[in-house]
Amino acid sequence: MRNTLAIAWREIQAYFTSPLAYVVIGVFLALSGYFFWAGLLRFSELCLRYGNNPYISQQLNVNDMVIRPHFGTMGIIFLLMIPVITMRLLAEERRTGTAELLFTCPVTSGQVVLGKYLGASVLLLVMIAVTLTYPLLVAGGGTAPDMGPTLIGYLGILLMGLSFLGIGLLISSLTENQVVAAVGAFGVLLILWVINWVASSATATLASIINNFTNGLWDTLGLPLGGPTLGDLINQLSITWHSQDFQKGLLDTQHIVFYASVVFLSLFVTQRVIESRRWR
Repeated sequence: MRNTLAIAWREIQAYFTSPLAYVVIGVFLALSGYFFWAGLLRFSELCLRYGNNPYISQQLNVNDMVIRPHFGTMGIIFLLMIPVITMRLLAEERRTGTAELLFTCPVTSGQVVLGKYLGASVLLLVMIAVTLTYPLLVAGGGTAPDMGPTLIGYLGILLMGLSFLGIGLLISSLTENQVVAAVGAFGVLLILWVINWVASSATATLASIINNFTNGLWDTLGLPLGGPTLGDLINQLSITWHSQDFQKGLLDTQHIVFYASVVFLSLFVTQRVIESRRWR
């Protein structure tokens, strides 16, 4: 454990003694802050416009109109920023030749992977922690959000970010070029982000094929042969589908298990990749 923490501390120092951490945090706060402010401004305008209408004013909820979209925006920004955080973790070690020096030390490949992952996770935690001031500012303005769903939403965005870090670290272990690592991680994350968008269309396409093949018998009988099963399977692989309940303030263990599984599998495969190269 001491070796793991030493590697993690080394990564934290590398982040915060270079412009990388400050640029990433600054861009993240600028983007998330702007969209949060825009959502809050729109909510305030609606409250002023329809404040005298009891029916409409009851429909205006700060959690649904400001806080929940805020988490969706943070997820999109993570999609762009986390590959920048992870691109150097292992790719730079291979490019500069320090990977060989690192592995001659009395540390295991698992300790290296976990230490680098923990170092990147600290930067992620700092990014998320600063945004906690947003709902506090809303509360200070007189319209306090429901903190229970808000904290659950932050848990969801944290789990999403940690899973992104694991995937980015895995891609970084496959190359020594940081640009390739960043683009590769972005590509994989984008696929996992949009995969549920094709779930319904894939289900409809498969249903149409089956229906045509059976000359309309499947549609006539109303048999759910294969269609819903395919859509459900695709949804289970989607990053965004598992985040939706968190954004609504709903805590479901299946989504926690999914993100934890992504992190574990990513770190395990990364460790195997490093181990295979260590003994070449």
